[in-house]
Amino acid sequence: MLRMLVRTGVALLLPLAVSRATVAQVDVSVSSSTFKPEERIQAAVVNKSGAPVSYCVEFGQSSPHGKTTESTPLPFYIEGRGGGRWSVLLIGPDIGSARHPVTLDSGTSQFFLFRLRNMGNMRLVLHYWPGERDDVCEESARGKKTTRSKVFSIVKK
Repeated sequence: MLRMLVRTGVALLLPLAVSRATVAQVDVSVSSSTFKPEERIQAAVVNKSGAPVSYCVEFGQSSPHGKTTESTPLPFYIEGRGGGRWSVLLIGPDIGSARHPVTLDSGTSQFFLFRLRNMGNMRLVLHYWPGERDDVCEESARGKKTTRSKVFSIVKK
């Protein structure tokens, strides 16, 4: 009797687990594991799922480049590791920035370039939503998923 209940439970839950795993598989990656301060970093957002996903791109972020800054629209937060925990880096003024929803079709990628002066271990954090949505830049948007890049380092050479 117990065996039959377990089999029935697995039979009912397995399709649900598989469908949740395939709903939105989004990866965020960077072009290398180490960079020098202010070196150009290319990040990729890759939609490996069978459906579109949406995320918010913030225009108004900037990256340091010598004595100037470059405009670097980004869809993710950059976190640095310090004091045994991760915290969000402030990489440019967000006053007056514009946020716009972007939809990434199934099987496609989008690339973003930026630079960092901060030294140490970093990672990218992307919030995204399954499907084509226009509300992803609003705090009240429900159904948010999160993915993180592998850790990369900014080191002096």
